[in-house]
Parts: sequence; structure tokens; C-alpha cells
Amino acid sequence: MTVKELGRWVLVPFLAGAIVSANTDVGALPFSGVERLAAVFLLDGQAYFGHLEDLPWSDTLVLRDVYYFEDARKASTGMPVALVKRGREIHQPVDTMRIRRDKVLGIERISQTSVVSRAVAAERALERAR
Repeated sequence: MTVKELGRWVLVPFLAGAIVSANTDVGALPFSGVERLAAVFLLDGQAYFGHLEDLPWSDTLVLRDVYYFEDARKASTGMPVALVKRGREIHQPVDTMRIRRDKVLGIERISQTSVVSRAVAAERALERAR
């Protein structure tokens, strides 16, 4: 094996792997073991929270276990907004959303210690208690 062949079969893949791994968010990989909630902000001002599947070759994003903010001033909590699990609407949609990329303003990962993450955990605990 010549030095040129060695470079082609060993060094080039090694360098490509190093570049890709330097740009990869290890915490976002599926085997990281922590829950990864994402916030998807749409152009119309609505925000959805859940588990994001973002395949780069698809023209849609898939959001599962979806929550969103709702006006809660009419409720007895006294809070201006409430976090609601999607699926309780009158048409009872399945808890998966497909969102067109051209409707998305931005996507952010949510910290596990954020108010939204804690509200999702509290909502899940209430759901299990029912």
C-alpha cells in the first residue's frame, strides 16, 4: 500500500469524521440517555414544545408528546398562561405534529431545569394520577 492509498483510505475518512464530530451536539444524540425537549416557534407566533425529529432531507419536522401555551386567565389558577398537552382539543388530534419547515421561525433545545420542562413534568404527573 502506497502512502497515497493510505491517505485516501485512512486519513481522509479520519479527517471527515473529526470535522463531523466537532459539529455534533452529543446531548442531542438518541443514546445520550437524557430527555431532550425542544421548542418550535412558528411564524404565526405559536410555540410548541416536545420531542423533535428533524430529518434534514424532509421538508417537515415531526414533534411528539406536544405541549403548547394557552390563555389561562379564565381558569382559577390566576396565571396568565397555562401549558396544555396537545390531544385534549375538541377534535382530539393524535399527539404527533408534522410542521412544514417554511412555517418555522426557530427551534431551541429546552434546559431540563427550565420552567417549561418542570411544567411538562408536572403535567405528566397529573396525567398519571388521573
